[in-house]
Amino acid sequence: MKSIPFFDDRHPVRTVFTNIADCQSHPNWQSIETRNALLREYLNASIGQIVYACQTHSSSVLVVTDKNVGDLGRLEEDQILEVGGFDAMVTALPKTMLCIHTADCLPLFLYDPQKNVAAIAHCGWRGICGRIASNAIGVMAERFGSDPTQILAAFGPGICEECYEVGSELKDAFAERFSTDEVESFFRPKRDGKFLLDLRKAAMRDLLRSGIRPENVHDEEICTYESKDYPSCRRVGYRIDPRMQMFSGIALT
Repeated sequence: MKSIPFFDDRHPVRTVFTNIADCQSHPNWQSIETRNALLREYLNASIGQIVYACQTHSSSVLVVTDKNVGDLGRLEEDQILEVGGFDAMVTALPKTMLCIHTADCLPLFLYDPQKNVAAIAHCGWRGICGRIASNAIGVMAERFGSDPTQILAAFGPGICEECYEVGSELKDAFAERFSTDEVESFFRPKRDGKFLLDLRKAAMRDLLRSGIRPENVHDEEICTYESKDYPSCRRVGYRIDPRMQMFSGIALT
């Protein structure tokens, strides 16, 4: 497990993202009770609830409050596939960890040190195309009064622009939400009619559109496809059980 010093060393917030070794070192990792206990032990902080996004590759955002937090502590297959899920969460509750799972998609951590609000987003191509980062920042601003220019952002491990090969249909989808120049900067053509998609650049553009300052964005610069320390659906060639994917979390302390 690792944290993001860009957040943790300067602010009352704790972050974490796991790797393959975490899964393999603990026979009961798939048990939510075991995993939550290990996350709390690593964080060495008083963490109450650990809640997991109901991920559906959407651009929907859930505000986690003291009224709904008790219903969000499970991670089951039927919950992940539930129609009408959410791929980003925002909260002002202290000692409540917001958690997502990924295996090539980008985890995006957000923190407002002025209003003490935290958020996390699962940024796959569908989410980024649907502007999930903007949506999360919009919720932070509308619900909690956050000023986007004060919000800090960080990208966790995800597939890089040299490894993410996609078809032309993705370029067409991005063209509906971004300008021609932006799309051309996200997609690099290959000889076989395929493209290399830069998820980080696209997500970064969405952040800047929302008012985030470039100097307030940090990137762990880890490619899940190139590094065998992290799970990658593209590298192994099949869908990985969500409970064995990388978990990323953020909590206000």
